[in-house]
Amino acid sequence: MSGEIVYIAELNIAPADLPAFSAWYAGRHAPDLYQLGFRTCTSYRGVEGSMDVIDLYEAAGWDIVASEGYRRMKARDAYASAACAGRTDWTHTIYDYNGLLSAGRHDLLDADWISLARFNATPEAEEVLAAWLLATGEAAYARLGARSVRLLRRERDHPTLKSRRARCAVLAEWADEPPSAARGLAPVSPSIAGGLQLDDSFVGFRLYPWPDRVTLRGSASGP
Repeated sequence: MSGEIVYIAELNIAPADLPAFSAWYAGRHAPDLYQLGFRTCTSYRGVEGSMDVIDLYEAAGWDIVASEGYRRMKARDAYASAACAGRTDWTHTIYDYNGLLSAGRHDLLDADWISLARFNATPEAEEVLAAWLLATGEAAYARLGARSVRLLRRERDHPTLKSRRARCAVLAEWADEPPSAARGLAPVSPSIAGGLQLDDSFVGFRLYPWPDRVTLRGSASGP
């Protein structure tokens, strides 16, 4: 479906403040966003990358973050400031899908692990990558264990929260911790990866606000 967006909010937060953030996110923030019309609201704790936590949202279009309902939602949430008081850094990025690999090819995001590679690429290099993913790249990721691979790009920023991230991203879903061969741009054909400039590579597991299964965190303990 054209117009679909993936909205990524990322933050560094002190470990002592993480339980309060997680409880607010699950009990207040995500329900508010679902009521507003977001289709996916989920949070991941990082084991690799420059930020501790990434929140992922899917929505039918960019206009939802510029709507009056979105502004009212933020204004009436009296708990957000306290829940996010431990933040030390953050940035927010809205991505559109690459046209060749549209949102309609994917189910809604639902994974216990994600990998996210942000990178700069010219429009021409992006299209070469898209063609490779469509021809053989998605299968290459699947052989490593990925369930889904999205190619995303920035078109315009959040109305008030500006991003400092690179223009493009590859987002992959995993049932378990992805292997080292799947991180960053490692799965991409070297001849294509040479035209991409990696900005940041995030790997993380779903931030459940209750005790999760022991095997979820794999070999990494998180921050």
